[in-house]
Amino acid sequence: MKRSLSFVLILMLLLGSLVGCGANEEAKPAEEPAEAETTETAEGAAKEEVVYALTTSPSGVFHPLLADSTYDVAVNSLVFASLMTVNPKGEVEPYLATEVNVSEDGKSITYKLADNAKWHDGQPVTAADVEFTLTSMADKDYVGSNFNDVELIKGAKAYHGGEAEAIEGIVVEDEHTITIAFEEESAPAVTNIGTTGIIPKHIWEGVAMGEWEQQTELMNKPVGCGPYALTEFQNDQYVKFEGASDFFLGEPATKSLIFKVINADTTEAEFAAKTIDIADVADLSKDDVKALTDTGLKLVSYPNYMYQYMGFNLRNPILSDVAVRQAFMYAINRKGIVDELIEGRGVVVNVPMLPSGWAYQTGAELNEYPHDVEKAKELLTEAGWADSDGDGILDKDGQNLSFTLLVGKGNVKREQSALIIQENLKEAGINIEIETMDFSALIEQAVTNHDFELYLMGNTLSVDPDPKPFWHSDAVSDEVGVQGYNIVGYRNDEVDALIEKGIAELDQAERAKIYEEYAKILNQDVPQVFLYCQDIEKVYNPGLTNFEPSSFNQFYNIHKWSITE
Repeated sequence: MKRSLSFVLILMLLLGSLVGCGANEEAKPAEEPAEAETTETAEGAAKEEVVYALTTSPSGVFHPLLADSTYDVAVNSLVFASLMTVNPKGEVEPYLATEVNVSEDGKSITYKLADNAKWHDGQPVTAADVEFTLTSMADKDYVGSNFNDVELIKGAKAYHGGEAEAIEGIVVEDEHTITIAFEEESAPAVTNIGTTGIIPKHIWEGVAMGEWEQQTELMNKPVGCGPYALTEFQNDQYVKFEGASDFFLGEPATKSLIFKVINADTTEAEFAAKTIDIADVADLSKDDVKALTDTGLKLVSYPNYMYQYMGFNLRNPILSDVAVRQAFMYAINRKGIVDELIEGRGVVVNVPMLPSGWAYQTGAELNEYPHDVEKAKELLTEAGWADSDGDGILDKDGQNLSFTLLVGKGNVKREQSALIIQENLKEAGINIEIETMDFSALIEQAVTNHDFELYLMGNTLSVDPDPKPFWHSDAVSDEVGVQGYNIVGYRNDEVDALIEKGIAELDQAERAKIYEEYAKILNQDVPQVFLYCQDIEKVYNPGLTNFEPSSFNQFYNIHKWSITE
């Protein structure tokens, strides 16, 4: 027996999540971006172009199964369409799929595709493209981070291991219908699959999986079926798009769109010159934001989908001591960082979850770790650390309590956070040396080679709170050269069991109870110093209509955006 979307809508709305949320990323802003073209019109007349300002350039990985940068993901969300999308309420709703039917036992789902959907080269979008996309994610040579989303499809693990030539749980019923069967119930898998960007089989099937990352030309001129087609990419300058005239939901109201790379400190001048229409202003001061809105520009604010943290290498014997890690939490003035660096436009977090999410935990049973240097010193003393030589740095068995903190170069907030952390920890007798490096080098050193003591990053999460990609023992890699997004190397059998239980539970209320227990353990174990979650703030042209950005979909309904001068 199958249930229509209307029957399972509540379930699906509660489970919705975005995929391809890269683990941890940031890129370097351009020094002198080139000015993108704009359209001059009479006041009050409709404009044919929206210019969206970015302070960091996309890197050019315009492929939804490979992108790991927020900015590349943004480009992909315009060019490629998924079966489902996420609305401003955090609910999933039909997109490329017009019908969704879930079996009574929750172990299979059938998608009916829009029969008018076309790729930007004019070829029809078919169920074979969906099959190819999902099968690619299970390929043994796939290097992206999304295998977790398909591993519970029946036969996916066998295919991934080279034991089968196809995935038995993926069945193409007809040209526009596909059924996916799972080994077991999986709350996140159902919607993660639904929100995966679909790629064209006729473009990528002729390229060996191991060569995908090297296909710069294909990725710089991607063929998708989303509302906009990419027409030109100039690194550190702009990305240009044209509305897809045969987009399955109708031709976009605005003919063209430009992502223009600017320096944050030129935002006010860009708006004054009318060379941009939308800009992220979270990194501007409150006074600067007010100066913008005083000119008549509008402001929208909503919770971020990324929290900031400092990671410990738990493979290090000193940092494997929970007392030492808890001392870090007490010693660092996290509220001070929020108040000083982001002027209170965010919240301190005590667990690795999003404050805006339904599973986020607060309450008396969680330790809030208020700034308390004396408590930090007490914990370190109990752990056997003392200042035996009077140099202000604690030591034990001839070894100083001293660490190197890795920070991505160019991320001003993290560089400033590092200085505050260094000063705070010095008061507790912990010495910190700060080493800045290009973000790509930081990823290689920490994520790929596991060669670090401490590092600062942000973790991008999804609507669905499934923590398996980041906190399950299976996500740890200790092998040099092999990435693992459980970067810190956290292993806990009880947490693993709770994560698996949460995946299999479809009822949101019951899942929340499971994640409550999970949160308590992570809160006590402190595998990271959980820092803060900053609000997203965007200033935009008051002539822009149908602009409804939210935590998990800043481009919702973009085909309906329209703008007047």
